[in-house]
Amino acid sequence: MSTALNQQPSPSFCIEAVPRKEKKWLSLLSLRFGTVLCTMVAIICFAWAMVQHHEGVVSTDGLGEAWSSLNLGTASYGFVWSTIFLIVIFCNCVVHPGVIVAFDCIAFIAQIITVCFDLHELVFYNLGGYYPSRRHNTSLLYGAECLGCSMILIGILFNLILCVRASIACHRLRKAAKQRDAKQAFDA
Repeated sequence: MSTALNQQPSPSFCIEAVPRKEKKWLSLLSLRFGTVLCTMVAIICFAWAMVQHHEGVVSTDGLGEAWSSLNLGTASYGFVWSTIFLIVIFCNCVVHPGVIVAFDCIAFIAQIITVCFDLHELVFYNLGGYYPSRRHNTSLLYGAECLGCSMILIGILFNLILCVRASIACHRLRKAAKQRDAKQAFDA
């Protein structure tokens, strides 16, 4: 099986959609796997925290349940996007860098907004905002929310790096297309 790019035979199992010419394809896939893992941990933490808020682990909650549900939604978006991207890549389909820029940028912006509001709520807890109920200990809830926020922040960093790398690849594609068009116009 040969690709149109290099006209050399390739092994029977090969991810042809991954840009191997850049020598950074493994690190880019590692960042995508890292994003999947970070968002998966954040989903677990915020799903558990949302249930704990709903069951009344804290007597005076503020907006803890609301921010947990919003973080759950944005982390789920990041998880679904990264998982679909990995499935598409492993099916040997090419994904245009512009699509990567768009969806990683949406994941970055959505997660940074919701995690900032949840971090504000956690600061409120440190100032005495969550009043523990008589039956429950709130330190587990606080720890789960802190772990979820830290995993989202790491995932945000990965999304930002992937978005910048895709922007660079998109710029290179656009530049190569301009040069090809200029050469065709000159030859004609």
